[in-house]
Amino acid sequence: MLKKPREGMMGKVVLDNRFWLMFLAPVVAGFFSIDTNMGGVFYNTGYLPKMAFYGFVLFYLFYGCLRLLKAPTLVHVLKNTMLCLSLLCAFVHFFVGHYFNLPFNQTLIDTLLATNLQESLAFVKGVIKPHIGLILGLLVFCGVFLALPLNVTLNSRQYKICLSLCALVFTVHSIRALYLYPKDLFISSRLALTPILREAQTLVASLREHRHIQALIQGFNKPLAKDYLSVDKDSVPNVVLVVGESASRNFMGVYGYSVPNTPFLSGLLREREREKAISLAPQRSLTQPNLFVFDDVISPFSGTMPVFQVLLNYSDRENAKTPWYKQKNIGDIFKVAGYVTFWLDNQEKPNQSNVYSLMSRHFSQHYYTDSPYKTDDSNLLPLFDRYIKPNLGAKNLILFHLIGSHVIYKDRSPKSYATFTPKDINYQGLHAHNDQDKQIVADYVNSLYYTDHVLSEIFKLFQGKDAIIFYLSDHAQDIFQSASTYGHKCSSYGVEIPFMVYVTSTFKQKHPEKVKLIEQAVHKPFMSDDLIHTLLPIVGIHTKDNLESKDLFSPKFDTKRKRVFCGDKPYSKP
Repeated sequence: MLKKPREGMMGKVVLDNRFWLMFLAPVVAGFFSIDTNMGGVFYNTGYLPKMAFYGFVLFYLFYGCLRLLKAPTLVHVLKNTMLCLSLLCAFVHFFVGHYFNLPFNQTLIDTLLATNLQESLAFVKGVIKPHIGLILGLLVFCGVFLALPLNVTLNSRQYKICLSLCALVFTVHSIRALYLYPKDLFISSRLALTPILREAQTLVASLREHRHIQALIQGFNKPLAKDYLSVDKDSVPNVVLVVGESASRNFMGVYGYSVPNTPFLSGLLREREREKAISLAPQRSLTQPNLFVFDDVISPFSGTMPVFQVLLNYSDRENAKTPWYKQKNIGDIFKVAGYVTFWLDNQEKPNQSNVYSLMSRHFSQHYYTDSPYKTDDSNLLPLFDRYIKPNLGAKNLILFHLIGSHVIYKDRSPKSYATFTPKDINYQGLHAHNDQDKQIVADYVNSLYYTDHVLSEIFKLFQGKDAIIFYLSDHAQDIFQSASTYGHKCSSYGVEIPFMVYVTSTFKQKHPEKVKLIEQAVHKPFMSDDLIHTLLPIVGIHTKDNLESKDLFSPKFDTKRKRVFCGDKPYSKP
């Protein structure tokens, strides 16, 4: 419980234990900040000292203003409020920085705004609960700190001297900043260094963008120019895109992982029947399997929201200055090309302005399972039979959005698919230190095992048709690979995704030249923000925005393109 200290007489400033705690908390959290590890705001050195200085100035001015108030109770309340804000912001910075290697930025706020109750509960259960001991320890530390007699009393003269020194340092630093940065970045760079103000700035910007995106929905029906695209006479009539969730190729048997948790995909890759030894339910094998597994593909970000801003349109790192919502997208392009477009989703309904909800509005028809974040991705299959199958046209684009391996991993598959246990898994190279960590890895492996089953059922929907099926994950997960944590992380492991193309036997017979183009590209380095440049030409659609240098299947594909993920991290294989 926070105690109310005796406030000093008019003119004096008492820097009490609350002041020192609200000042030190962001500094300590800063040691775990991604900005510290990157070199700070705008890539300058000395991020931590700068942040400490600006934080001190903010709280020092705050206490100086409080001395003008004559209501001790109000002063007490304001100090406690500022302390709680500082501790909350510091904890968020520490948690997302240390455990997820993510900054507190607009992307994080957008993700929180798009989160529903089910996902929030899953996050608390899967991520917060295992660290409850740490959280309680921090609370105890704060309580002990507040009990310490750390009051520093400054008279009016001392306060003014200290304030003058702060003003001098601020002036020198500002002059240097004005020299280094464009003027329009000066204020934002100061705010980005100041605790509480930086969080407020990020929150306000995110809310403003949130409202702006909702307004954009009104302009979604703007037609494309008639000469914007052309369609080949032999364009592929059935195009299927399966977007998974949080799948890492490093934990999939089809990519060489030691646990055989992708029997269906592995069977297709080896052109023989699926492995039956671990199968829980017999399934019909597909004749003449034609699966192409790409082994060097990454996602541009480690979170769903930023990935969907660049996955289904012409947004990418090279044209990032153009807002993603102003770029042409596959939903509108396929409609103009004469396709009926369908979006099937096992995540949340489009009642919020999150990115994939907005993208789904570009499709002719979009359907969602009964409740968001259902455990079972196979719920999409009856949705297909009920709504999609009767409405298929001569040409169709069908997108399946899975819940995949979203946390909590053990909730992502029926219990009958919990086949693999910790004793089946090799933990060499992983920072899994106890039985709980090892069980989390096993749960993740089983979630991918179930995704393998779901993919087998989706593939069978198009048996006998002229169809091409793309499967990739939005991003991956860093499962105790780079540190003793798991989940979203801006590390190389956190973006190493599976990417596969399946073509039906009919497709193979009708488009042998396309099969050759796909086959020769399986080992090329690729980042999924260029998916649209790859998908459209192979199915027979050509637009004015398409670049052969970004088309994975083109002989002119640029294999030297520098792949930078999470905004500023050059990718290199671990």
